[in-house]
Amino acid sequence: MTTTDPTRSPAGTESMWAYTHVPQGGSWDASACERYADVVQARLEEIAPGFGDRVLARRVLGPHELEARDANLVGGAINGGTAQLRQQLVLRPVPGLGRAETGVRGLFLGSASAHPGGGVHGACGRNAARAAIASRRRDPARWRSG
Repeated sequence: MTTTDPTRSPAGTESMWAYTHVPQGGSWDASACERYADVVQARLEEIAPGFGDRVLARRVLGPHELEARDANLVGGAINGGTAQLRQQLVLRPVPGLGRAETGVRGLFLGSASAHPGGGVHGACGRNAARAAIASRRRDPARWRSG
């Protein structure tokens, strides 16, 4: 992150972001979140020996903190809602709206709740941007204000 945004960490360092799914329920208080983060960091150490020695600081956000920062992350669900089959892939957000285009002029779905979902980082926004550009090319008059 420092390479593209120097406000993220000191010069010569990089930020690393990781997430994992956790069981629903339980307190997920700060202590539980830190213990779970220790498990994740230990696994990263197995894959990348020496990783832990390079960590200068760590901030852990559990399900409650995620929801408090963004009401759309209900229960800390970072992918924008249910992960049940009825809302996966082209069925997101609901059957029939699995594309970025909507029936509303100039409205395109680009959130984690849109296809293909929040687990494919940036793809929802990219789909919406591409759909908007294609729409403008097909019908430029539709995009004029007034």
